Amino acid sequence: MDLEKEDQKLAPGRDVLLMGLIQVFVLFIGMYSYMRITRLQVESTLSLKAPKQNFVKTKEVVNTVSSEVAWNEPASAEKAVREYTEYVVTKRPWLLSLDRIIWGLCFLVPSYFFIRKIARIETAEFTDSANGRDIIAGVATGFATFCFVNVASSLIFFIIGKPQSNYLEIILTKNLYMNWKLLGWTLLAISFGAGIFEEFFFRGFLLKYFEEKSLGSIGLIITSVIFGVVHFNGGSYVAPFLLIFVGLSFGISYLKTGNIWVPVTAHITYNASMLLAGFLLGDRIS
Repeated sequence: MDLEKEDQKLAPGRDVLLMGLIQVFVLFIGMYSYMRITRLQVESTLSLKAPKQNFVKTKEVVNTVSSEVAWNEPASAEKAVREYTEYVVTKRPWLLSLDRIIWGLCFLVPSYFFIRKIARIETAEFTDSANGRDIIAGVATGFATFCFVNVASSLIFFIIGKPQSNYLEIILTKNLYMNWKLLGWTLLAISFGAGIFEEFFFRGFLLKYFEEKSLGSIGLIITSVIFGVVHFNGGSYVAPFLLIFVGLSFGISYLKTGNIWVPVTAHITYNASMLLAGFLLGDRIS
């Protein structure tokens, strides 16, 4: 009898360890495959973007962009990513949607295979419908989170100074002002695409994984930290901490309602609020 009680006490610890190992494995597969495909996408896009060589003037040296990027050299990799980012934002904004689709496939496919099929852990009910109350709850959560993050970041940056933003943020705020075409593509990719795919992954798979074992509170903290870390792509080191709060906000909305479309709506609203601010204010948003 005592052994059974001791085993029950140890079970949550074993569950957390097992879930942690599986999620780290899924994250590794997702990030590795996304990184490899993204590199290929950057190289192929820059190769197509490069000007054609003028064979009539054979003696002239034509500056073309090499499709071979030295990814192990920081300067070369940064230059390629910056050039790709600027080209996509200014010339081919539809590629932003392709990037979100690639992200979704890289993370959701292994999640479904390893978490649902092999570990046999229930995931969120993605077929659930959302009524008006759920939509309102999601919109309210997303907008309230947006307001809090902006007030908190303003106070923090007032104290420590405004840090350098990552290049995507810089180029977006530079070109988004009153740009209807770019606004449309960014709403589709960054608002709806990221909102749906990321919530399916972080809340629908990862957080639900913990909830099934009655470890929702622990899972909320772990998945929120993962959410913040995964979103760090240069720029301010304060951003991941603010995004951990964003993850907490979206995660709580899911645990409270049990409907995945509430955090999805919150995420869409949060990202859309950011984009609309950039559309209306441009560089002044900084």
